[in-house]
Amino acid sequence: MLDSLLLLSAAMMSTVPSGPAAADMALPVQLGDAVHPDLDEAFNAAFRLGATPTEAGEAVQAVDGEVYYFKPVAIHAIGNDIWALLSTGHQDEAGHVSSGVNAIHYLRDTEGGWQLKGEWFGNGAAGTFGNGATAWGFTHALGKNPYLVTSGGGVWQGCAVGSAVVTELAPDGPVDRGSFTDGMSSGAGVGQKEQEYEGKIISAVPDKSFTVSYTGTRAIRQDYVLKNGRYELVGKDRIPGC
Repeated sequence: MLDSLLLLSAAMMSTVPSGPAAADMALPVQLGDAVHPDLDEAFNAAFRLGATPTEAGEAVQAVDGEVYYFKPVAIHAIGNDIWALLSTGHQDEAGHVSSGVNAIHYLRDTEGGWQLKGEWFGNGAAGTFGNGATAWGFTHALGKNPYLVTSGGGVWQGCAVGSAVVTELAPDGPVDRGSFTDGMSSGAGVGQKEQEYEGKIISAVPDKSFTVSYTGTRAIRQDYVLKNGRYELVGKDRIPGC
């Protein structure tokens, strides 16, 4: 349910491509697991850890007074030798209602190594029990700038729901542009109706709109239109919550 987001770029090479690869433009948008070979080096540069890998591959950092343990999960070229690194941060012994946090770093790929250009915390979706995003990927199908799509969610008394956030990787920094339910399943709790939905972005008009198609209990399509910098659902949300 929470593992259906989008196809990671098949063009993650040591040099930045001159334009979006076919995989970057692919629809429907779904999760991939491509890993850049220099992911750990970029992570060390982003969190200023030097060349020595951290124990358990994590970096410890406080965000808004809370301590999180970050690990690198994906990196993607966004143009002009700049790459966006996504790291997810979790908290130890966190309660159900606590969420984690995501970190996005922009780094320049140079002959001398990675150079940090900017860092941002709190973009994208996060999960319960102190976890950050649980699924992620990149696409060039939504706008002139590449987008990061992250998913997170949890289970409440036998009902599971996941939310996906679309984040524009703009030159000046990442901007969350909206969210949609990307998965829902109920029936395990007392008196709950059994139903299940899985949503994917299947089409888009760049920087204007996109459509999410749901399979499962019923086939549903919902449209989102960009208004005042945010993608807003057209009409009533037909996917039930918990």
